[in-house]
Amino acid sequence: MDKRIWAHGSATPAWPLDAQGQEEKAVLLRQTFDSAADADMIISLLGAYSIPCFKYYDLDGGAGKVINGFSGYGVSLYVPASLLEEAQAILAADPMDDSEE
Repeated sequence: MDKRIWAHGSATPAWPLDAQGQEEKAVLLRQTFDSAADADMIISLLGAYSIPCFKYYDLDGGAGKVINGFSGYGVSLYVPASLLEEAQAILAADPMDDSEE
């Protein structure tokens, strides 16, 4: 199984391929703050469900990330088109209370 390695060293789920064997189109999941509490948490959560997700810095956001350590424009998160609805459902789900088990 193809794994991509992120800057922080964890393996990401493989990006799905279309019928022609090409990587599936990436679609916007959401825009959020460029922080570990927002973007990185969402990426990690989706990875736990085997949904690959990547960051894209719009406008001059990449330069802000290099200079300031974060992008003042936020970050866009993308997932494969076939997994968009599943990713949205995961993010919309209510957290499970440990006392419910």
